[in-house]
Amino acid sequence: MDFRFLFLQPQGRLAPVPFARGLILLTGALMVITILAAVVLPNFGVLQYALIFPYVCLFAKRLHDAGLSGWLWLAFLAGFGFANLLLSAVLLPVLSPDAFAIQAEVQKLMESGGFNAAFQALEARAQEYARLSVVTTVTAFLIASALTGFAAFRMRSDPKPNHHGPPASGEADTFS
Repeated sequence: MDFRFLFLQPQGRLAPVPFARGLILLTGALMVITILAAVVLPNFGVLQYALIFPYVCLFAKRLHDAGLSGWLWLAFLAGFGFANLLLSAVLLPVLSPDAFAIQAEVQKLMESGGFNAAFQALEARAQEYARLSVVTTVTAFLIASALTGFAAFRMRSDPKPNHHGPPASGEADTFS
């Protein structure tokens, strides 16, 4: 598997199997960064931004394989964001009750003291909240990533050459 082609070139086409492998690698890297940022060092989270372009390249090539524009990756991003937000809201009280208690305190403070007071309280407890909610954050991220990845994986490949190139090989390549 050519990692440069997979993660750093948005042109071309990508069959479902190499797409799935690349998505698993990127998701694993992002999960590790998220956990380290929440538990060890908050500034470590800045590394997440370095993975945006590889995600764009991966999804764009998969969309190209289906004969679609790579810009439709924005629809996958919106779907991922919505699913992640919904899952976080549903899972927070179940998986991270202490973080949910902090969120409830901040909401009560916002009702009584206004937006500024709530923002300052949340800012003071941000690291604690991130640490307490890491299980929910990672779980929601993995489920949302799996849903959007599955949708891209299941897209029908264009069997004929299109303006993005010849059909992508669907063979199970080995990592090299």
